[in-house]
Amino acid sequence: MASIKIKFRDGSVRDFPHKGRTGGSYTKKVLYEGRFVIVEDEWGNRTSFPESLVQEVIERPDRGRW
Repeated sequence: MASIKIKFRDGSVRDFPHKGRTGGSYTKKVLYEGRFVIVEDEWGNRTSFPESLVQEVIERPDRGRW
């Protein structure tokens, strides 16, 4: 499980908090393809950002409730 935060060069921030999905350990993930940063959600939907706009990608694993 992970939450993802993308900081952009213009100072804006986009958060992708972990929401989970029934039926398994589905979570968000970050992919890097070509010159794009891609965030894939629990359902397989993707949001892409050109790397030229991205300053930093922060991925924080959720430790769960063990």
